[in-house]
Amino acid sequence: IQHQIRLAFSDVSEISELDYAVASLDLMSYDIDQGTFDNLALLILFATLVVIALLFVAFRNIKGVLFPVISLNVALVCTYGSLNLLGIRFTALEVAVAPLVLGLGIDYAIHLQRSFAYHRNNTDNVAEAWMRACGKLSIPLSLAVVTTVAAFLANLVSPLPPLATFGIALAFGVVCAFLTSTLLIGALHVTFNAKATTELRKPLKLTNLTQPLLELHRKQQVGVFLVAIAISAASVIGAMQLETDFDLSDFVNEDMEIMSVRDDINSNYDSAGWKYVYVLMEPVGGGVIPDDVTLLDNLRNLHSNLKNNQDVVGTDERFPSPSYEGPYVVLRDAVMRNESFGAIHGLEVKYNDVWADRDATIDLGLVFADLQNNYTVADPLSGKTWSDRVNATVHLDGTNIAHLRTEVRVEATTSTESKRVISEFESMIGTSDEDGTLRSSLKDYAVIHVTGDLVVLQQVLDGLSSSQLKSTAISLIVSFAVLLVLTRRILPAFIVLLPVGMAALWVVGSMAVLGIKWNVLTVLVTALTLGIGIDYTIHMWRRIEWELQRQDDHWSALKTSLETTGVALMLSAATTAAGFLVLMLSPMPVIQDFGLITAVTVFFSLVLALVLLPVLLELAARAQEVGENGAN
Repeated sequence: IQHQIRLAFSDVSEISELDYAVASLDLMSYDIDQGTFDNLALLILFATLVVIALLFVAFRNIKGVLFPVISLNVALVCTYGSLNLLGIRFTALEVAVAPLVLGLGIDYAIHLQRSFAYHRNNTDNVAEAWMRACGKLSIPLSLAVVTTVAAFLANLVSPLPPLATFGIALAFGVVCAFLTSTLLIGALHVTFNAKATTELRKPLKLTNLTQPLLELHRKQQVGVFLVAIAISAASVIGAMQLETDFDLSDFVNEDMEIMSVRDDINSNYDSAGWKYVYVLMEPVGGGVIPDDVTLLDNLRNLHSNLKNNQDVVGTDERFPSPSYEGPYVVLRDAVMRNESFGAIHGLEVKYNDVWADRDATIDLGLVFADLQNNYTVADPLSGKTWSDRVNATVHLDGTNIAHLRTEVRVEATTSTESKRVISEFESMIGTSDEDGTLRSSLKDYAVIHVTGDLVVLQQVLDGLSSSQLKSTAISLIVSFAVLLVLTRRILPAFIVLLPVGMAALWVVGSMAVLGIKWNVLTVLVTALTLGIGIDYTIHMWRRIEWELQRQDDHWSALKTSLETTGVALMLSAATTAAGFLVLMLSPMPVIQDFGLITAVTVFFSLVLALVLLPVLLELAARAQEVGENGAN
């Protein structure tokens, strides 16, 4: 509706000497949604082109590129189509589902196709070769999918519905990518390769990268471990300096028209920074709120507290006059304008405050009922009548008070200021156990709530923090439990999970270096790191374990693991990171930050899986040998 109003004003501007511009939080939300989804198809296209390029580098044949691309696009259609059919409402967060599905899906495809190429050289039966590839990778792939899905579903504990929905979308996308990679790509290979007799190209070994890695593992094991610990410690320090900050403007490109209008308003009007806080009162246990002198006294005390609250508009003058609309100011204005009205109801104004006559019986419900039937102008500026003002602040049940609403203007621009404002209001209202506070004085009369957009914003910020902690903890617990079931030993499970935990720390530390704050998207980065990183460490760990069973020499096993699974991880990480870097093309700053930090996540996860994990496995093996020799 507001967008239609904006278009109407735009039409008026074309035929008028004046230029009209419109801005609001709702319009900003509208532009965010339009800007995000208008670019979604373009971002998916760019990400697909990147995937095609890197797949061609990896396999250097048309089928090795085309089949995964078909599979991943089917996964995307299934993911977004199923979410739409289920009636899930899309938000700006869902734009990040596409590169993640592409990234993890290409990871599965690369591992499977490289294994398929190996087995294809040993058998003429294409179906058998694909089944052998799936069988060889069944444990690491299944384990990776389970832990990744668990990491994303951990967002279900978030108190913020969009984050919970985002977690469901990610988990469903991963499952779709896994199914299409194992079933559809295999079916395509079987269908179109059944009669093929051409020799498959040998997989890349990237010796220029794997050989230096092997030398590093041979000569600098302790150094690698100490450097990893040092970076992790520095990351912890950086993480402590990160602040949670969130504003709708973070989603909007500064070049968009609405931001220009918003900046003009902010620079020309002090009121641009004004927000509203609402103090709502509802009866205890239902029914009505007693409308006697006690209620009047407490409304007057609330007015006095607002005068002393420096965050309230109008309190920084020589004679403080808090800017708000509520039952108390309606009473005060009515009695000041008409003393006889006050006398009828036993009310008078002294020193600009409303007091009850000593000998009178006060019935505030009756006072408001009389004003509700008064249709004369109460506010010449706005044209509101007394009836309008009462209806906006008091809900009457006949002549009894059912609810009271006080709307207070406050000054708060940033989320930090908002947090302080809400904290001051809660402190001002107090608790039912604090003598002398509003909640304590009216605990037998009314339940008091502090609400409004600022409170909602603060709940979002608190929800982001709790979501991050809960989702990260759940992801770690589930990943450790799955690894423990598989290995039946605590130490290997801990070794596989340690690089992933360090990657999460490194990512948070890099946010401090890059100047990226916690927001509604970046708060997901730790869970994403666990979901992506556990995939890499599991694949590398399982390959090393498998090669050690085939080869007696540890270094030969590690060399083979790096040249096979290690190279596959490099290729899949490159495609995943590139897919997320495509988000840098989004016009939305917060989407750009998310794309950048997730690409950094992929890079750190890869580095720790290829560099730190083999070192940890070697040190653990040495310690076990020393223990066995000592026992002997």
